[in-house]
Amino acid sequence: MLLGLTGGYCAGKNTAARLLADRGWSCCDVDVLGHAALERSLPEVEELLGPGVRKPDGSPDRREIGRLVFSDPALLARYEAIVHPALFDLVDGAVRDAGDRNLCLNAAILYKLPQAARCAAILEVRAPLLVRIRRGRARDGLSPGAILDRIRRQKPLWERRGEYPGPVLVLRNPGSEAALARRLDAALVRLGLGRPSPEQASGRFPGTRFAPPGRAKPDRDSRR
Repeated sequence: MLLGLTGGYCAGKNTAARLLADRGWSCCDVDVLGHAALERSLPEVEELLGPGVRKPDGSPDRREIGRLVFSDPALLARYEAIVHPALFDLVDGAVRDAGDRNLCLNAAILYKLPQAARCAAILEVRAPLLVRIRRGRARDGLSPGAILDRIRRQKPLWERRGEYPGPVLVLRNPGSEAALARRLDAALVRLGLGRPSPEQASGRFPGTRFAPPGRAKPDRDSRR
C-alpha cells in the first residue's frame, strides 16, 4: 500500500513518519530525495540563479537558493521546472524499490507530486499556530516572524489538496508524541490497516477526521 503523509512547517509530519516506521512501514523522505535532485540539477540551477548558489566546496547553498526563489514566484516556477523532474524520477524509484511493502511518502510538497494520485490515502498532520511557533523556535532557532513567513510560503501547497481524488485523513498534533501515536493508530484503523482499540471499536476516533472533498479551505488551527 502507498500512503501519503504531509504537513506544514513544524506540524509534526516527521514524527508521524517515525511512528509509522516503528509500526513496520517503509518511509520515503522526499525532502532527502529533493537534496539529491538538486545535486543532479545543480549546473542548470547555477545557470538560472548564478554562481552564488554554490558553497566554496562546490555543493549547493540551499539557504541562498531558498532566499532567491521564495521571494520571486516566477523564478520559483522556473527553478521547480528544473529540479522537480529529477525529484519525480527519484520518487518513482523509491516506489518501485518498495515492491509489495507498505510505503509512506513523507513530503511537505506531497500534493505537487504526480505520485500523490497513486496513494490509497493521505495523512495530513496539523498543529495549532502557537504550537508550531514554539516548535520552530526550539528546533531551528527562528524568530516568530521567520516562522510565519515559512508557513505563509507553504500555503499554495494546501490549495492543491482538492486535486487529490482519494481520502485525506487529518491528524491533530497539538501536544505530546504519545497523543500523536494514538491518533495515528486510530487513523490506520479507519483506513483498515490496524486493530481497533475498545474505544475505536465503538466508533470513536478522537483527534482524527476526514478532510472534506473538493477545494481546500483554510484550517483555523494551523492558519495555513
